[in-house]
Amino acid sequence: MINLAKFVRQHPDLLAQGVRGYRKQPLTPRMLQIIMQYINRTKMMKLLPWVRTGSFSAGFPVEIARAFGVFPYYPEAYAALTGAAECTVPSIEYAERLGYSKDLCSYMKTSIGASRLGWPEDFGGNEPSDLYFSANMVCDTHMKWLESDAQRFGKPHFGLDCPSLVAGEGEQRLEEYVDYVEAQLWDLIAFLERHTGKRFNEQKFIETVNRSRELSRMFMELREYRKRSPANSYFEWVRLLMLPMVCQWNEKAAVRFYRSELRKARARFGSHSAIEPGREKFRVAWDGITLWYKVDLYRKVLAERGARVVTESYTESFALRKQPAAPTVKETLRQIARELLVVPYTLNLDRRIAYYEQVIREFDLDGIILFANQSCRPQSTGLLDLRDALVAKTGIPVLLLHTDHCDPRAYAEGAINTRIEGFVEMMEARQRRAAA
Repeated sequence: MINLAKFVRQHPDLLAQGVRGYRKQPLTPRMLQIIMQYINRTKMMKLLPWVRTGSFSAGFPVEIARAFGVFPYYPEAYAALTGAAECTVPSIEYAERLGYSKDLCSYMKTSIGASRLGWPEDFGGNEPSDLYFSANMVCDTHMKWLESDAQRFGKPHFGLDCPSLVAGEGEQRLEEYVDYVEAQLWDLIAFLERHTGKRFNEQKFIETVNRSRELSRMFMELREYRKRSPANSYFEWVRLLMLPMVCQWNEKAAVRFYRSELRKARARFGSHSAIEPGREKFRVAWDGITLWYKVDLYRKVLAERGARVVTESYTESFALRKQPAAPTVKETLRQIARELLVVPYTLNLDRRIAYYEQVIREFDLDGIILFANQSCRPQSTGLLDLRDALVAKTGIPVLLLHTDHCDPRAYAEGAINTRIEGFVEMMEARQRRAAA
């Protein structure tokens, strides 16, 4: 693996691009510090022979592994940071030359390409972990991505299979799926006992679940402030604000960070339901992963036309822990199993329609942008039906936008700007009809 200093000497062009990319990001000094802490701490943990490290897919129930002292590492987070630095194309193209399809997740190709090229974590690469964990509830690529890495490095892998609750299936089928996932969580405990040589620490598990729940609760309270009118420029902030909750590399520090952000929000805005003069011209929801490499879409293309993104299901989907730990480990595992099966990011069509009907009311929306992500099939499935149902039920303008979340080669600026112009015109026409 190439260290950062050597990489900088060999790739001054990518370093310069990374600096330019990060300068576009709405990073506060504190958020930049958190990102650097995450990068440096994961590097350090992989050097300590007495620390067990684990590579995790996003959304995996990391609390169980944390109870065994496993330090979590997220290749996906590094891929997103590399996307924000606008440095993904060389690693994606290298992965494609290795045989990975253009249709596969650009997070995965960024990570695999950067790792095979020997790039450091700062640019998407990663050192081998001791253990690998993946689940398929938010991404069907997750399972094979980390299984492939585990096979390459000769490390143990645990795959968690979460069935999809399709449209028309009710609570009885959901309970059957909860049984199925709960059984796998017990298998996960046995897997960790076998490969760490430790017994399951029930108390530490319960404490970790409660901290995860507190992180999720505070993140969702911060989300409430986006219901304000006018909304603060929260979308750009929340793209990176979610990192401590997703990665949980230091839950106690993350709890302190969110408490601090909540204090600032309360002092600045007071009630999160306040309605003040100066409402945005257009309040918009974004459905899908953020475009990490294209901050200007939100800060210029939309903003210059009077549109501001005030909510998105992607970030909410990482606030998985809705309830504090139950009295017993079994009951807590069942709670976790249920939470893994009903995620806003990948709800079935029936639940997704109901979700957006509620979001339209709560956030006083004028329009919705559905991101048809060319390399994220679970999120993009059913968007045509969702668009048609929302237009028919609510009359709200809905734009279906085709591009990719981490591969700028898929971003057709002229075509996207034209489609956004048409979307804005539809929102204007709807407002005129409402005022007539």
